[in-house]
Amino acid sequence: MTIQGPDDGPDRTPVRDDLDRAFGPDTASVTTPSTGQRVRRGTVITLSFAAVGVVIAVVLSTIVGSIQTGVGSVFPQPQAALDRFRTAAGDVPGVRAVHDEETTRSSLAAYEVAAVVDASPDLSHGQQVDAVRALSAAAGDADGNGVVVVAEVRFGPLVVGVTSDADATTKRLDVARAVAAIGGVVGVRCDWGEGVPSDEPDAQRVEFTTVGTGVALAAITAVAERETHAVFPGAELSSRKPS
Repeated sequence: MTIQGPDDGPDRTPVRDDLDRAFGPDTASVTTPSTGQRVRRGTVITLSFAAVGVVIAVVLSTIVGSIQTGVGSVFPQPQAALDRFRTAAGDVPGVRAVHDEETTRSSLAAYEVAAVVDASPDLSHGQQVDAVRALSAAAGDADGNGVVVVAEVRFGPLVVGVTSDADATTKRLDVARAVAAIGGVVGVRCDWGEGVPSDEPDAQRVEFTTVGTGVALAAITAVAERETHAVFPGAELSSRKPS
């Protein structure tokens, strides 16, 4: 007589788990990926990280480049800005010399670079306009990253302050010419007042040189004030005698 054990018997069926009963026997376990699949997945992940790194590098490069604005490094370089302005200004028609450069440190990482530009006093009005606009463009190109470039251009007895704002610079020239045309005036300077260079109308300054005194000086001053405030409301006006 044969005695069947508890685990023997032809009619014994295997025990199925819940996934077998619900979805079939193939869902009872997770398929282990092959070596090739693992390699491909690792390659995709590596390439994704590399692509992100490239994007970050490009963005950082763009930001740093915009900060530098041609100065040559992340930190202010006033001498480099001055050199660029001197070169560009020297190529402007009518300019004879660029000299008396001065660098002032206005804060921890900010500088003001100023220069004197000698131009021919024989230039026509149109040539003077072209010259100041070209010098303004040169100042704008040299500006950047904590460095502000300004200048004064001298057309003989006519002195005009130059900033990177071409319109404001041209207005200074127009005011200087208008005041210089007043009888008894032998010289005019039109720029900004003391302190940081500004293109605001009420920050402008006009100083004219005249031999007039008494009633004549009062009359000259009245006309000069009218011409000045028509363009720069609130601008400062003063006079002095020839040296």
